[in-house]
Amino acid sequence: MKRSKEKGQALLLATVALAIFVIGAVGLVVDGAHIFASNQMAQSAADASAIAGIMSIFDGTNVTGPNPFGTLSAHTCTTTDPTTPCVIARSNGFGQTASDTVVYDFPANGSYPGISFAPGGDNLIRVTITRTLDTTLMRLLGTVNTTTTKAIAVAAIVDVMAPVPILVLHPTLSGSFSINGTPTITICGGPSRSIQVNSSSTTSISLSGGSNTVDLSHAGPNDPGNCSLGTGADFGDWGGPKNYPGALLLGSTGHYVQPASPINDPLAGISAPSAPGAPVSPPVTVTTLGTAKPWGCPALTTCTHYWPGLYPGGITIDHTVAYFEPGIYYITGGGFNLGSLSGAHMVPSTCSIGPPPDGCITPPTDFTINRGMMVYNSGNTKDDIFSFGSNAGSVGGITLVGSDNTITSNYKGILFFQDRTVTIAHNGIGANKAHAVQGGGNISLTGTIYATNTSTSNYQKVQVQGTAGSSTTITGQIVTDTLQMGGNAGITMNLNPNATLHIRQVALVQ
Repeated sequence: MKRSKEKGQALLLATVALAIFVIGAVGLVVDGAHIFASNQMAQSAADASAIAGIMSIFDGTNVTGPNPFGTLSAHTCTTTDPTTPCVIARSNGFGQTASDTVVYDFPANGSYPGISFAPGGDNLIRVTITRTLDTTLMRLLGTVNTTTTKAIAVAAIVDVMAPVPILVLHPTLSGSFSINGTPTITICGGPSRSIQVNSSSTTSISLSGGSNTVDLSHAGPNDPGNCSLGTGADFGDWGGPKNYPGALLLGSTGHYVQPASPINDPLAGISAPSAPGAPVSPPVTVTTLGTAKPWGCPALTTCTHYWPGLYPGGITIDHTVAYFEPGIYYITGGGFNLGSLSGAHMVPSTCSIGPPPDGCITPPTDFTINRGMMVYNSGNTKDDIFSFGSNAGSVGGITLVGSDNTITSNYKGILFFQDRTVTIAHNGIGANKAHAVQGGGNISLTGTIYATNTSTSNYQKVQVQGTAGSSTTITGQIVTDTLQMGGNAGITMNLNPNATLHIRQVALVQ
């Protein structure tokens, strides 16, 4: 009888022990799942809060926006805190009660080696979220009453190498991007965003003059720059309108993005060239007879041979075909003008080195690979522009190439470089002329058109036109304060997939 009672007691003890084990195991599963889910939610909230904070810094609204915050020291959120990171954390369910702690601070760039940060400070924000959780079944066992979940997110403004899109920089102007006429504008290749308009105006895009189309359906990084493989790219606009007001073809992967945070001038850090000396020879004009000139002029053609250097009176090409040696053409007055019955080309690499008028020069640094040129325009009157007139290119076409587009190049593929500091406004208003690329022939420009000004009142406008019976192709980028595209023929932009320019971009780095 005694042994039977002992067996019953042992069985009871074993049952109790097993029950405690089962409860503990279930407690671990239940509480563990709760902790895991809380960690996931906390991480999502921290990520969203960090991205919102760094986007506010990126856009410059962290001081002037509806939920301002400073960047000098760490900040612990209250349950009613109005600052952007705190508001976003609360909207994601954290920071509403005393069981949560939400802190944001601003680590130094050196805290994250291996990341290329954008120039300047305030490039990082870190959001740390902790929450005290009450356990359930584990509490019944008297082991753990509370536990803590924690998430950390770090967002940064990073410096990335990417092709620059068509970038319209004016920060406030209505109609800073405009199309006048009936052109079809086609963009091939380039980055995932082909066009960016920075103006905060709700009417930053202006269309007039008839039916026109912006075709981005073959743009984007899948395309090599010839519209053969691209699947589409984005059109970004900061201020508005909310919907693109005309025909916009985006392909399968493109979007019209509004609002799209402004992209800073990617060429702002490139120094202007120093003024060079006089060319090795003044321009030489010849009319060839039965034999072509070694620098490219065909037989029975009037051509003018140009060498790089300082041009105080500008360069005007009329009724001749110009051939340009590689290098910098530094213009201090008169502009760069291709007029009636003109053509323009680069001197071919097959030209032998020798004295003028038939010899060629050794290309200087930044022009050795493509044997290209860069026109630096520093004149400060209304006529000091680069201009391709209505009949430009009607004799032999125009094929000009810019500076080398390599990592080591000082000028990163620039073909036309407008002095940023001039006080005249080349904005196409009143007597002030805009920079213009139009013509009655076929125009092919390889390189970046860069025309901006450090003063918004002295802004620069670039006009790109296609006229009947002609075509305009730009293999490169346009970076300008305002851009007007028009005419009644095709305009093609082949964005360079190998560009090496810098842009600022927001990213989560932890």
